Amino acid sequence: MERIIRYIGILGMVFLAYFSSKAQVVLSLEEVVEIARTENLSARKAYVTKKNAYWNWQIHQSNLKPQLRLDTQITDFTKGVTPVNQEDGSIAIKTINQNSSNANLSLLQPLPFIGAEIFMSSYLYRFDNFSSKTHSYSSQPLELGIHLPVFRFNQLKWDKRIEPVLYVESQKEYDRNLELSAYMAVDMFFQNLSDRHEWTMANANMEMNKELFRITEERFNLGQISKDELLQVKLMLVNAKKSLKAAQVRMENSALQLLTHLSLSDIENFQPQTPSIIPDVEIITEEAIEYALEYNPESIAFKRRLLEADQEVARVKGATGVNGSVFATVGYGSNFDELPQWSQDINQHAAVQIGLAIPIIDWGRTYAARKQASIKKELEETSVLQEQIDFENEIVSLVNVVDMLKENIEVVEEAESIAQERYEIAYKRYMAGDLSVLELSMAQKEKDYASRDLLSAKGSFWVNYHRLRMITLYDFVNQEALVSQLETEI
Repeated sequence: MERIIRYIGILGMVFLAYFSSKAQVVLSLEEVVEIARTENLSARKAYVTKKNAYWNWQIHQSNLKPQLRLDTQITDFTKGVTPVNQEDGSIAIKTINQNSSNANLSLLQPLPFIGAEIFMSSYLYRFDNFSSKTHSYSSQPLELGIHLPVFRFNQLKWDKRIEPVLYVESQKEYDRNLELSAYMAVDMFFQNLSDRHEWTMANANMEMNKELFRITEERFNLGQISKDELLQVKLMLVNAKKSLKAAQVRMENSALQLLTHLSLSDIENFQPQTPSIIPDVEIITEEAIEYALEYNPESIAFKRRLLEADQEVARVKGATGVNGSVFATVGYGSNFDELPQWSQDINQHAAVQIGLAIPIIDWGRTYAARKQASIKKELEETSVLQEQIDFENEIVSLVNVVDMLKENIEVVEEAESIAQERYEIAYKRYMAGDLSVLELSMAQKEKDYASRDLLSAKGSFWVNYHRLRMITLYDFVNQEALVSQLETEI
């Protein structure tokens, strides 16, 4: 409920911003993450991809169920002259005026476990001879049959094993894509924060250098300092203006990139809110790996890729070597002149076809093809194993980095406070004439570096934390999995 309320609030804010784009819009990190997961084009693309996977799953499910279909030829009318073979082998040219129609109702059921298909059908055929004003019927009220491939590749059997895995993977891919969008938004958010911080420092430095130049110019006019020192302060002012302009361009570009990603490009006056609190979250490496193996689509993809490697081996075996097929039907049929006579003189009929293809000399092609498929499977197994190791190692690395950054932020905050205090003292000493310009400039640079390091440390923490969230699909702050429910049961 809390998330829903927060989401409605964000939508309201975005709605107001759309109609008053001149007003300043302040977005917190939490709001940026929520918008990136729900409202932007990346989230929409992820949703459409998920729905496509859902309908692909529905197609697979329907392929396993009975198929009832009606095939008809409503009319096949012919009028003209045509050669007709006679009983003695001669050909006579005769005038014909005829029509034929037929309908076939069939019920088919695939059997994935053996790769066969059984069917039941009912067939009716009518022939009209308009020249002699006669008509006749032929029917097969009931026919049962089976088509059984022998030693061939069974596509339905493998689809039944792979498609459920692929469907679960696609659903988890949707959740991962939402977190990927959030991760990218967080990275852009802190890039813009950093650029704004650089602009703020550049603007403050320019104002300070303006004041310094004014004071230095007064001292030069009074003969207290040399022209060299005056020119040095003036150069500092020129460089400060140049740095301010460059910082402004970077700030505007990074803001546009973030707002475009969030589909909020109509907002003109945007202000990101620097997160002041770093959550005291404890992440256990083993638990993070378990969450990733359970929720991340990569872990499902590893299983799917191994199944597909086995499938390819089976496909090659089915396409090479001995293979055959069995086709058998049994049913009843009759010929009659009027429909009410369909049940008279019904005759039973049956047909069996068995085929077998045996390669006798193929110069080792079958052996080579099967060995190649086996080697490809072994290569895929090795690749999957290496990727699984890299996958888990990345999680271990991210957990260590997040923990390290969380602890370092306190140290960086202390360093920033010291640098700020030192600069204030240096500025007062310079104003009192007790400190040189170079010493003041050094104190200013140390203050700027310390302030930049603090923002960089916070940004690195949140970016790496959200990357860990994207891989594990788990929110360690709120202690909840970031996964959606399957739209249909497997």
